[in-house]
Amino acid sequence: MKNTITSSPVKLIPQITLAIPGVTKYEAAIGLPVGMAASMQIKKGALVASDSNYEQARLDLKSATAARRLAIKKARNHVRTVRELVRPTLTPTYSQAWDAFGFQGSLKVPGKVNSLVLMLTKMGSHLAANPDLGADESNLVAAKIAALETALVTANTVVNKKKAVLQRSLEERAEKAEEVRYILRELSSALRLKLAPLDSRWVEFGFNKVGARPTPDAPAGVTAVLIGTNAISVKWPPTARAEHYRGWKRVIGVDAEMVFVGSTSDLDMLMEELPGNSEVEVALSAVNNGGESARSTVVIVRIL
Repeated sequence: MKNTITSSPVKLIPQITLAIPGVTKYEAAIGLPVGMAASMQIKKGALVASDSNYEQARLDLKSATAARRLAIKKARNHVRTVRELVRPTLTPTYSQAWDAFGFQGSLKVPGKVNSLVLMLTKMGSHLAANPDLGADESNLVAAKIAALETALVTANTVVNKKKAVLQRSLEERAEKAEEVRYILRELSSALRLKLAPLDSRWVEFGFNKVGARPTPDAPAGVTAVLIGTNAISVKWPPTARAEHYRGWKRVIGVDAEMVFVGSTSDLDMLMEELPGNSEVEVALSAVNNGGESARSTVVIVRIL
């Protein structure tokens, strides 16, 4: 059975965690590289730390992005307020008179940061040059526009910084993950030289036995019919990779869980001496040297 070293940095953490106890136990006994267990612990710790840094960077970027959205919302709302306050003194629809307030081609308030910053800059400059506009209306004071512009630029700068931090943390995690993959590949290669393909110690390193076949799928197409008054005949088609099958039953109201009935290499099984006036759940599992499958879909048979 193949042993795949995962490409996922997150899934590498449990993979190396499961391998370390085996390395610690057998490092000297089977002649693994000296200090491999300690090295694996260090590399695992570095990967865990880098993954934690990455997740924190994601959260920080999310918070920064939310703060920028709020800054955009406040700026746009204020621009709309200014637009409605000066509309009576300008024109109902767009004209060149609106250019001084930062509008271009229409009275639409932009949503993108660059366009919104440009509008705030021009609007603030115009209001600063015409302070009389804000004499009786605080929303037409240049300082208010400048404060909104500063807040928006600051929020956008923070987002850009957090993006850079996230990218660096992603690259660092990828680097630490590759170090873990390398030592796991080194371990896998060493074990191929030290252990027989079906040696039971493979599983102590979190690996599959390399000589084992892939575990069979759960049996499908299982049928179960009553024979006489207290026996059930179970039949099924062959299951890929199965070497033999295990039968299971549960008498409803009597058994708390499925009870093992027996094994067979055939494609049928007889379950006998079942209690009368009962309902019995029947299932199968398929087995080979790689392990046991999940159980088949349960079939219920009524016993007379």
